[in-house]
Amino acid sequence: MPANFRYPIDVATISIQDTLQNWSIPAYRIHAPIPSNAGEGTVIYYGNKPQYASWTHKLLGHVIEPLPVGKFSLLQILRGRNKALAADISLCPLNPLTLPLYASRGWHIIPLFVNCRINLNKPITEIITSKGAKDDLRIARRIGYQFTLLRNDKAIHEFFHQMLIPTVKTRHEDRAFLSKWENIEHTYQNGFLIGAYLGDHWIGAILLALESADTVRIANIGWRNGDVTWLKKGVVTALYNQSFIWAQENNFKYVNLGSSNPFVNDGPLNFKLKLGANLVTPASEIERGQTHMMNYFVGVKINLASPIAQSMLASTPLLAYRENKLRAIGWNAEIPPLFRRQIDLGIEWINLADTPITD
Repeated sequence: MPANFRYPIDVATISIQDTLQNWSIPAYRIHAPIPSNAGEGTVIYYGNKPQYASWTHKLLGHVIEPLPVGKFSLLQILRGRNKALAADISLCPLNPLTLPLYASRGWHIIPLFVNCRINLNKPITEIITSKGAKDDLRIARRIGYQFTLLRNDKAIHEFFHQMLIPTVKTRHEDRAFLSKWENIEHTYQNGFLIGAYLGDHWIGAILLALESADTVRIANIGWRNGDVTWLKKGVVTALYNQSFIWAQENNFKYVNLGSSNPFVNDGPLNFKLKLGANLVTPASEIERGQTHMMNYFVGVKINLASPIAQSMLASTPLLAYRENKLRAIGWNAEIPPLFRRQIDLGIEWINLADTPITD
């Protein structure tokens, strides 16, 4: 069967299976003070998503262990009449079948992650334009890193254990989402590892995955022992810049800088924007005969009448998905300087304070 016929059938079949299998899902509740000192907020999570830890950290300031509330059916969640499910913000996993149901009930559709893409159709020197990133590159050039393409099993083991894992733990602490060794190994077998050296000393590396015929993706990056000193010495920006050079020299058109959390003010996201990336809308794909990213979205229900929810959205605008486009939603939130370019490129900035509040 041709792919253009098989794909909709696969999507429908998997969506129905997912809906039936998860018709009744667990709910978890968090109630804690919010960072703005505006009071205490309540967040309800449905299902088990490792990324929810990042939401807790962003909305409430630190990761808190959620308490189980019980199991609830799709209809119970959509009706929202159970007092146990009252919250300032609620999150529920979606698939292509349930997505329009939640959207019609006023839930915002949020991608679990967004991708940031570099277009290589211009000189490398014109890709990175922000002052901060240029300053990092100047520091890196002054230090004098050398780069090499690594192709041996010992190197990928050392990168994983002595660079990647320590870096993730240092940078993300209790929010750390650690890659599995088998995933790193698979990526390496079909990808490229670029190492940064100072003389004979291996400082850090960046792992590139072959995403398509014209795109490579930044799969992972790490530096020796996760030592933050190397951040100040520009090794991260230098590795990204070297990956752009390598990709362009090897006739790739794009570099996908990888996924980031869907928060406008997310640190890793803004670092990628600083490198000159454009935000890319998520899309489903078929790979090796299987449909991926079927649960790539969550529905987010926001109680806009709640001052607590308003305060959360003022400090943490979200990237939402509507009509195949990304848009930013917040509550009287300021536009971060690095995000203004994305607005110029067509991403809407929506102030929900201007939205009529309905039950």
